[in-house]
Amino acid sequence: MKKLARGKVDRIALCSVVPKQTPRLARLLKKTFGLVPLILTTASPHGLMLAYHRPEELGVDRLATALGAQKLYPRKNGMVVDCGTATTLTLLRRDGCLLGGAIMPGAALWAQALAQRTAQLPEVKLQLPKQVVGRDTATAMRSGILHGHIGAIRELVKISRAEAFGRSPAVVLGTGGLVTHFKSQSLFTAVEPALILHGLQAFVLRIISHE
Repeated sequence: MKKLARGKVDRIALCSVVPKQTPRLARLLKKTFGLVPLILTTASPHGLMLAYHRPEELGVDRLATALGAQKLYPRKNGMVVDCGTATTLTLLRRDGCLLGGAIMPGAALWAQALAQRTAQLPEVKLQLPKQVVGRDTATAMRSGILHGHIGAIRELVKISRAEAFGRSPAVVLGTGGLVTHFKSQSLFTAVEPALILHGLQAFVLRIISHE
């Protein structure tokens, strides 16, 4: 792990959506670098207001991307679309209030569900077809999965933007491992692959500023 780090490491921060593995990872980091990592949770002094009814249920990855959005686009309404195992939409008001959002299965889960819960459909590799109308089963599945996902994202962004921000502008940021499938679809103001890392950096800098 030390080989992955360049230069002096004097702070480490992490967030985890697998709570059972978090202590193990923290111990490994401490053993490797001699530093106790800062662990981002909803109870941490991250500086955001959380409008979630039960903040402890909010995924810390969503919290981290919201912090990243605030760092890169300060004092702007933000909408983060994180395309991973799940596709999540997280809304951040310009005053730093995380409003909530939406969660749906990610595109890869759509593909897996079709393959596992039907008798004849295969599991297909995610690749956006040039045409929506597929003329073979695999192409039709790719079309349904990816073009359908694009439509779902576009609709969620549209209706949640109106609900949360009215006529006020908002930046829409795409991130996550599967966002490359949607980069060319005019869904996002910008694609920020490292948004979660920007959020962790913002968390660390806030901790330092209050020491």
